[in-house]
Amino acid sequence: MNTSQIKAHIALIVVNVIYGVNFIAVKEIIPHHFEWQSLALFRGFGTLFLCIAAWLWGRRKKIERADVGKFIVAGLLGVTVSQSLLVWGLQHTSAINASIIMTTTPLFVMLFAAFILRFPMTKHKIWGIILGGAGACVLILSSNPKGVESVRFISLGDAIIFANAVSFGLYLVLTKPLMAKYDSITVMFYTFVFGTLPILLYGLQPTLEVDFSTVPVITYIAIGFVIVFATFITYILNAASLEYVNPTTVSIYVYIQPVVATILSMTMHHEQFHWYKIPSMLLVFAGVYLVSKSNSSGN
Repeated sequence: MNTSQIKAHIALIVVNVIYGVNFIAVKEIIPHHFEWQSLALFRGFGTLFLCIAAWLWGRRKKIERADVGKFIVAGLLGVTVSQSLLVWGLQHTSAINASIIMTTTPLFVMLFAAFILRFPMTKHKIWGIILGGAGACVLILSSNPKGVESVRFISLGDAIIFANAVSFGLYLVLTKPLMAKYDSITVMFYTFVFGTLPILLYGLQPTLEVDFSTVPVITYIAIGFVIVFATFITYILNAASLEYVNPTTVSIYVYIQPVVATILSMTMHHEQFHWYKIPSMLLVFAGVYLVSKSNSSGN
């Protein structure tokens, strides 16, 4: 593993720590103060403005006409659909359910990468996904004081989060070839240009109806975190990582998010630490290791 790959793995750890915190931030915003459509609008356009600033400040690179359609699809999947489905789903289900369902992302990435990019489905990848998923589910369920029975089987919110896992997995796979031709800022700029504008269709009206004077400061701070850290920085780091590792590796780090969520739950809600959470966390990291090993050895 060379220096660039090591940096990519470190970036992915940072990304998923931020995503773990993002579940709490989103729950602070919706549905108490804003509807999901408004948060999708804030997140999309707030990040787009940051992308425009970064693109103008850095090296501006035009995309080839043949790639315009690819960027439109990437924008619709990675911004319009994925971001909207995440906040919409969280408005109708718990963070626990959402975290469990999002651990299915690596499965869809592996399947899409196999069919679209012709990546091999190796035994290490399969076992890594199984171990990581098992550790994440055990960790989340053990952190719930009511246990498995309190986790609803299927609801509207669960179905929406599941659709988000599929769309984000496809987005990661389709973005991989674009990263081979363009830098991360260029990819992100055009992705948000094409992906943010459609959000106006369903996000503008609910936003205009908000009484902003009644919104507490902590909610605005949470929105700022979602825009700057959980969107702008994470998308750049994800895109940059795709230059050096494949989409399956990027997606497997989703299993870190339940670890972060558990630690935050213990800190903020004074949850008691149980010994069985240690092997659960080890399973998560074992899954990441196996997939990473598969990508470096070709097995």
